[in-house]
Amino acid sequence: MARPARSSPPPRISFLLASEAPIGIVFRRGPTKLVRIYSWDRERDKFKPGSWFKGRIFPKRSALSPDGRYMIYFAMGAVAWAIPATGGTWTAISRVPSLTAIALWGQGGETWGGGGRFTCNTRYWLDANANTFLLRDTQLLRRDSLRPVPDWSVERQGLGWTSTKGRRDGWTLRQSVRYPKKDRFTLEREGAVIELPGCEWADWDRDRLVWAESGCLRAAKVRAGKLVAVRALYDFNSAS
Repeated sequence: MARPARSSPPPRISFLLASEAPIGIVFRRGPTKLVRIYSWDRERDKFKPGSWFKGRIFPKRSALSPDGRYMIYFAMGAVAWAIPATGGTWTAISRVPSLTAIALWGQGGETWGGGGRFTCNTRYWLDANANTFLLRDTQLLRRDSLRPVPDWSVERQGLGWTSTKGRRDGWTLRQSVRYPKKDRFTLEREGAVIELPGCEWADWDRDRLVWAESGCLRAAKVRAGKLVAVRALYDFNSAS
């Protein structure tokens, strides 16, 4: 008797949002060492497929400039696609939605440092350490020495870490990191809790919550202690 065909796991979805423009970048990861970039018009919720990348991009160490023109990202290349001069891991700044580096720093194959944040539209902070070395610079942006205030506040709780991000109408978005278990996302306000089961990435987008779940990107508003007007923005399961 033939065995039933094994279904493919859903792709892993994460995203970056520009803080001052309705622009986003979505990372669709799947299979494990293959990532595709999508540009996201958040005004119309339109998505456009872009570059393929063989390796890993680390969204938590990446960011968009407030106006959405530039992206700083930390990456680890698969053997055949790595940039040899970097040693296999690197931080790059690119023009959205491209991954082509206008500025580039090697990290020598290690992952303890790397990545960064924008401090304004024309300035950035680089998470550099002793293993970071410059390969290509740009005159379009300037580097700041002081680390910016992080988007998420992080605190140690029990066996894991809890991150909190902003408030909307009194609701706080929390992410509890419980490695090796799956992260837990919740909305909390004055003792009330809204669970986001299956959520793997979430953020506030103006007056709505957007999150990734089972290969789909969804959005909803929070009203009367629950999520309302829930809708799917894009299904990346069928996307290539």
